[in-house]
Amino acid sequence: MPSSVPPPTLETSKQPVNGYQLLVAMLLMPLASALAVASWTLYALLAKQPLYVLVPLSSGVLLAWPAWFIARRGDTCRLMQWLLLGLALALGGFGMASQPWEFLLVGAGLGLGGAVITTGIAHAKGWMPGRWVSLCVALFLALAAGVGFSLRMAPLVVQAYGWRAAPLSLLIPLFMVMLLLWLFVESPE
Repeated sequence: MPSSVPPPTLETSKQPVNGYQLLVAMLLMPLASALAVASWTLYALLAKQPLYVLVPLSSGVLLAWPAWFIARRGDTCRLMQWLLLGLALALGGFGMASQPWEFLLVGAGLGLGGAVITTGIAHAKGWMPGRWVSLCVALFLALAAGVGFSLRMAPLVVQAYGWRAAPLSLLIPLFMVMLLLWLFVESPE
């Protein structure tokens, strides 16, 4: 008598067990987006000129489109790790910048945050293809968390260690997210 249970295939073996991959992916990708927004907020708080605030936003918009197309065709986790590494380099440069052109260059580098956000959206869309409302709510909450984190953290770090330590303080959670992405998250098939 034939069994009603299909034999295991490659497709079924890649499904997440008890939603573990989905849970980790849906926690880490918004956290990465929140850190990208926190870096933009920190840059806006510490910018020497008000016009400098537009630099990461405009470069973020320009970098978001290529990141979206690359993420839809490739491995979103690896792309996210590379983007977070670039964001970490920009934050490290922000802590050492002293000339106006250096601040503008750092602002352009922080535009990688736009690519981080769109890669996170592409990753989440791969796990939840038809749930745009849930995705938009999660993205809004991640962005609000990034702004709130930076607004709370920046004055404390600036008061205790000076303004140059504030961008470097974002490197700790950024590297933690990169490590967790590397260890636990796979791209959706």
